[in-house]
Order: sequence, then structure tokens, then C-alpha cells
Amino acid sequence: MPPKPKNSYFFMHVFKILFVSIVLALFIVNAGTAKPGYPDSPDNSCVDCHKKISPFTEEQGRLNEIRIKHIEENNASCSFACHEDVLRRRASDNYQQWYDSEHSNYYVTCDICHGGDPASHTEEKAHASMKDINNPDSPIYFKNIPDTCGNCHFEEIDYFKNTMHYQRLSATASGPSCITCHKTHSFKILTSSELTVVCSVCHNLQEQIASASVPRDAKNALEKQEKLKTGILEARVAIVNAKSSGKEVATAELYLNNAENTFDGLPHLWHRFDLKNFDENVQKGIEWAKRAEYEASGIEPEVPEIPGFGIIMITGIFAMLYIIGKREH
Repeated sequence: MPPKPKNSYFFMHVFKILFVSIVLALFIVNAGTAKPGYPDSPDNSCVDCHKKISPFTEEQGRLNEIRIKHIEENNASCSFACHEDVLRRRASDNYQQWYDSEHSNYYVTCDICHGGDPASHTEEKAHASMKDINNPDSPIYFKNIPDTCGNCHFEEIDYFKNTMHYQRLSATASGPSCITCHKTHSFKILTSSELTVVCSVCHNLQEQIASASVPRDAKNALEKQEKLKTGILEARVAIVNAKSSGKEVATAELYLNNAENTFDGLPHLWHRFDLKNFDENVQKGIEWAKRAEYEASGIEPEVPEIPGFGIIMITGIFAMLYIIGKREH
């Protein structure tokens, strides 16, 4: 076979380079569009500005006044740069919390909650339509927050609006709002211990609003919810292991599905503040998860030991011996 001309090798290399370049270009384009809520999108001035935010002007001025006062008192060690750095971190924290949240994944940007014009690239124009948090017309005014969140979270707001909490919030602004349980900007749910403190503000013996046991009941219910979450994970692992060994897992998967459906329905009960049904459903879910794990692994779930059971038995034996001795005398 005669050797290929050098030109053919050259064109083959060019073709390969072009092919690889096109594939990479398509990959980059798809990577950029695969996540519509990618927070670095250049189309939103809120994101563009706040990711490199400088200290807030009012607070900057206040800290500068402190610096001047310190200088007048010959405290030369005070540096505005130090205060400025602390302030900058505080300001940028809001952006970072949002960036790490689920909201950024779905491109729920600053303007969705705060208002403003994300198409304007000057601070004055971008903030012109925004209202202060204490303005009753602001979307982030405390009483308006449920409606603002409800623009996206339809089911949750429907459940919440049928509660006494919402009625108190609407009438007196003393009831809880979405951000009472969900942290602002990060939107993380408070832990059971944190929530106990929040609930205790109103649910205590002094205020006598509903039952003072609500904080404790809520804490116990949330801790049981964590047990359900762990139980579901353990059941999944057991099913995967059973499958790998060729065991039939249809029944186990059915039980696991029941546990998962129960877990998915808990937020509805929580937003209705129906602690009784919440707790009952959590317990059912835990039992479904245990059944799933048992069906998959064949190992009976461990029954927790009753604290002090041995002491009770020993005490009972001594009591019986004492009674027998008394009767003999």
C-alpha cells in the first residue's frame, strides 16, 4: 500500500482539532445552561454587585465616627480598616449564605424577595423601587413575608394560613412568620434546640398561649423526625446489600416506600402546626423503616433496654423476700 501523502495527515490533525473544539464548546454551553439558577449569571445586577459587596454606607459612617472619637482620645491603635473588614464580612455573608442555599440553585435572586431593578447597574436605580424592611408595603415587612414566600411555596402557605399562628401574625404581628423557622438568606431550618428557644418566647407559663409544653413537644417531634431520616437511610443500605446478594426485596421496598412517603408528608403537618398528627406519623414512618430493614437484612431491630430495669428487678425480688419473711413471723 502506498504511503499517505503528508497533506492527508495534516488535514486529519486539523479535523481532529476542530472536532474536539466543537465537542468542548458544546460541553461548555450545556454546562452553562444545565443549571438555570447558576448564581453567577451576568443578567442580574443584584448578584453581580453583592458578590463583591463593599461595606454598607450608613454603618461605614457610624464606624468611622467611632474611629474619629478614638483618635481624639489618642487611641492610635484603632484602625478604620479593621472595622471595615469586619463590616465587609458581615455584608458579604448575606450573599454567601444565599449562594450556598437552594434558592440560588433555582435562581431565586435578591430582587425576588427584596424588590428592586436587577437590570439596572447603578446602585441608585437598582434600589430605587425598594422599600425599607419597616415599611408595611415592603415585601419583606414581617407581616408580608408569608405572601412573599407563598409566591413560590404555594402548598406551604395554604397550610400556614389556616393556623392560629398566621391569624395572630396578620392581626397583631406577634405570630411567627416563615423566617421564624427558616433562617434568612440561608433558609436553613432551625435545629430542634434552636426552635425550642423560639417557641418558648410565646409558649410559656407566663404568657399562657396555648400549652406551655409546645416547645418540648416540638423538640421531641423533630428529634423523632431525625430518627426516621436515619431509619430510612439504614433501610436503603440494607436493601442495596440484599439486592447485591440476590435476595428478593420487593416487600422491603414496599415498606421503605411507605416510610419515605410518610417522611415527605411531614412538612404539610408541620406548616399546619399539627404536632399531634406530626408525631403519630413520624412514629408510623419509623415502624415502616424498621420493617423494611428487617425484610431486607433478616435481622430483628434491636429493642432498646429499659433504663434501670435490672435495678427494678432486684428491688422487686428483695421486696418479695421481705413480704415472705413478714408472713413467716
